[in-house]
Amino acid sequence: MSTQKEILEEESWSGRALDRTRWTKKEFIVLLVCVTVASYLFSVNYNLNYMIINVPMYVFNSSSLAAIAPTIQNVLTIILVPFYAKFSDVIGRAEIITIALTLQVVGYIVQTTSNDFQQLTIGGLVASLGSTGYSCLQSVIIADVIPLKNRAIFISGMDLCHLINIWVGQAVIGYLATKEEWRLGMTLCTCFVAAGAVILISPLWYLQRKGEKALGERPRRTLGWLWKQFDFVGAIILTATLSLIFFPLITASTYKDNFKNPVILGCLCTGAVVLIVLLVWNARYTTKPMLPKRIWSDRTVMGAICGSVVSSLMVSMNYTYFYNYLVITRKIEFSRAFLLARGYQMAYYVSALITGFLMRKFLTTRRFIWIGLIIQTIGTVVMIPARLPGTSDFFVAISQAVVGLGDGITSIAATVSITGSVHRRDYAMAIGVNLMMGSIIGAIGSAVAGSVWTQVLPKRLRYHIEGEYDELRAMNNAEYILALPEPTYSQVVAAYADSQKILSIISASLVVIAGIFTLMMKKVDLSLSHDAQDTKFGGEETTKEDMEERDGKVQSIDEEHTVDEKN
Repeated sequence: MSTQKEILEEESWSGRALDRTRWTKKEFIVLLVCVTVASYLFSVNYNLNYMIINVPMYVFNSSSLAAIAPTIQNVLTIILVPFYAKFSDVIGRAEIITIALTLQVVGYIVQTTSNDFQQLTIGGLVASLGSTGYSCLQSVIIADVIPLKNRAIFISGMDLCHLINIWVGQAVIGYLATKEEWRLGMTLCTCFVAAGAVILISPLWYLQRKGEKALGERPRRTLGWLWKQFDFVGAIILTATLSLIFFPLITASTYKDNFKNPVILGCLCTGAVVLIVLLVWNARYTTKPMLPKRIWSDRTVMGAICGSVVSSLMVSMNYTYFYNYLVITRKIEFSRAFLLARGYQMAYYVSALITGFLMRKFLTTRRFIWIGLIIQTIGTVVMIPARLPGTSDFFVAISQAVVGLGDGITSIAATVSITGSVHRRDYAMAIGVNLMMGSIIGAIGSAVAGSVWTQVLPKRLRYHIEGEYDELRAMNNAEYILALPEPTYSQVVAAYADSQKILSIISASLVVIAGIFTLMMKKVDLSLSHDAQDTKFGGEETTKEDMEERDGKVQSIDEEHTVDEKN
């Protein structure tokens, strides 16, 4: 008969393979340095890609469809994150992160060589498959090796790389974010990811193998066991649900009669039916849902996750079209628009690091989540008038900084709360649930933003513009808009301002919801070590089904041995 302790040890095998107590001090320092350097290179890549990718969108005349690719990527992320988390437990951290980074490099190569919107989107999807795995596994590895009380400091310290890259990227964006040089920028992104992958994977493989030798033989996992662990049917139903609901919200404006079109209505109605099927499937038929019940039933984990993802929804809705809006309404270059919005990132990363030190001092997380939400609420309200076309650039930058200050405090405290409330075997899945929920909300935010923008903007253009104009180009082409004569240009700006204001108001109304979710959280004790955390959250969390399944396997093996002996 297998004991509860044996089951927990087997299920946390991959995490225990990276137990830092088996390493020398030099090995631990080398890993931290490599993780930090790789994080910096990935940050350089992220910032360059984020600033450059809008250029080919305009080159291919597809700017109003900018929300489609993120929506597709978010749908894929929702499906893939649980699989990344599970496979990292079953196969190993180093193996899965190697696959993820390889996919990201391949995706960037496809984007660099693309000649139309379709190729650009395909490359982005492949790169997204890889970046999803890296985002998930990076946080899992940090949770595996960094003590709980120091986790926020290390996470936010690595994120300071993004702060440095704000200015590094700004120095080169004027040269790379052009029609002529955007491919060079994408080539640099590919090189940064490839170099970061080598730097990160090399020590990780070495240390994982060292831990595996100390643990002994890896627990045997058969294909039959894998099939039982993954809810493949649920994943297929979830994919169909999200596709049928979110894509029509984005593409409705491209059909005649918009939401009155039979195709759009058919997709939405079918999506609603499939959603009901998904709920019934999860409630009655699957024994291994994609998200374990022990994660959903933990009020601290779910409170932190829900509070965090509502903030993500606000950001997703409020920034989807913000940079294009700045370029058009203020007659500035993309590089200047990115600089105006950088106040958010600067305040975010600095406040997260300071919060990490304060959390180590006070050994708590809840009070920082609430403080951050209050600041974020104030900033979001201020952001509504700050984004009007007639306001000063200083007002725009300050409003972004206030929101970033609050979001940085909330985000880092919520992240540590999630990994501080589960057993080591659930690190990957808890982090995966957080990323998955963020992606679900991101998909909703992008879809709603795209729906509002593509539905409201044409109406506001018709309301404000008195003369003749090309509606499709007025929604897609910044060069066309900036070349319009007065008063037509001012009328287009007024239409854009109305649309952006609606998105900002919707975003501001969501922040309070995050605070409601965090009320369900319990206190997280940051003084616990890895072993103490396992003891606190391990014993009572093993389900009866796990025990029965394991004991059934052992009994089956014993019966086979008995038959062999008789023969």
